[in-house]
Amino acid sequence: MTGLSLPTPTLHTGRLRLRPFDDADADAIFALHSSAHVLRYWDAPPWTEQVRAERFITACRQMAEEGTGARLAVDRVSDGAFIGWCSLSRWNPDYRSASLGYCFRRCGVGPRLRD
Repeated sequence: MTGLSLPTPTLHTGRLRLRPFDDADADAIFALHSSAHVLRYWDAPPWTEQVRAERFITACRQMAEEGTGARLAVDRVSDGAFIGWCSLSRWNPDYRSASLGYCFRRCGVGPRLRD
């Protein structure tokens, strides 16, 4: 399968905005993925190094460029707070299949991830 670019869209709902990641999201991503509570059912331990967030953002861009999927940051419209991300990955147009994933912070628990 040859990948075509899969541009990452910006989507709006009444309460949420889904958008491409940018470099400024690194701190919020690290805070999310370093939370033991958030990752309690994840297949990897919480992150301990900030560089993991930078690699995550790079991987998001690579997925879009290769056409294998898209990861979107999810912000709350009311205050612009980063609350997590969702993804469509392993896109295979030949079989019309893909995987969906998400990771969200626990509402009202812990420090705000973005001011």
